[in-house]
Amino acid sequence: MSVSGKPLGPYLLVVAGAVAGLGLIAYGVAIWVGGAVIGFALIAGAALRLIVPEDRAGLLGVRTRRTDALVLLVFGAALVAGSLSLLLRLHST
Repeated sequence: MSVSGKPLGPYLLVVAGAVAGLGLIAYGVAIWVGGAVIGFALIAGAALRLIVPEDRAGLLGVRTRRTDALVLLVFGAALVAGSLSLLLRLHST
């Protein structure tokens, strides 16, 4: 499957992870779990962007390889950290 000659495989894996996280939230699982799943999907996308050759990166390849991987990694890590921070008890109310 491809769009304008670009393969969709790696992109669809990241989208499937994001949809899975949103589905977990919609199903009633704790919000931090769904957010962490989405964040890990973005981190997996960063790893895919670094591993997969340029011609097979498809829609994950928008900028340079390093920039794409860095943006996905930063957003994924921020989402995981933010999701896990929901577990912190900052006060006793």
